[in-house]
Amino acid sequence: MNVTVFETGEEERFIEYLHGSLGGASVVIYYAGRDGKCHSDHVSIIDPIQLLPKENRQNEDTREKIEHTLIKMGFRQGQSGFYNIVEAMLLIAQTKYGQPILVTRDIYPKVAKQRGITCCSVERTIRNAIESVWKRSNLRTLREMYPYPCDNLNGRPTNAEFLINMAGEFRK
Repeated sequence: MNVTVFETGEEERFIEYLHGSLGGASVVIYYAGRDGKCHSDHVSIIDPIQLLPKENRQNEDTREKIEHTLIKMGFRQGQSGFYNIVEAMLLIAQTKYGQPILVTRDIYPKVAKQRGITCCSVERTIRNAIESVWKRSNLRTLREMYPYPCDNLNGRPTNAEFLINMAGEFRK
């Protein structure tokens, strides 16, 4: 049996560990009681997501839905643009209704900071990912999943159009 010990204050590392464990984990929590004795509680954790604060769980659920939708459209997880699109859509989906969404000024810099890359790289990888999907995917499937008009001369939506329209489906 594998045993990994985490000290108080290592909650983030603990949650990361649980995310990597297949099929959940069994956890024993030791703590000092009021009587000065050491006590323990045994907890079975099937889904590590349940340990995250409610807001983070919702973000993870939304992230999974976004990833699933993009994969159905023909985006590939191996492309760096895929994860930039996911992050951008998640940020847009969290934007309050009525608040302006400025993709170039607000969204790209936040994604760039999260991913440790430049804004130019974020824009370019998203554009390349969208272009490749529109070139090689089934147009009927794309039209079903992206029913918004594409007035662009390239026959595909611009980055901002795509991100804002698709993220709208995931807004709370």
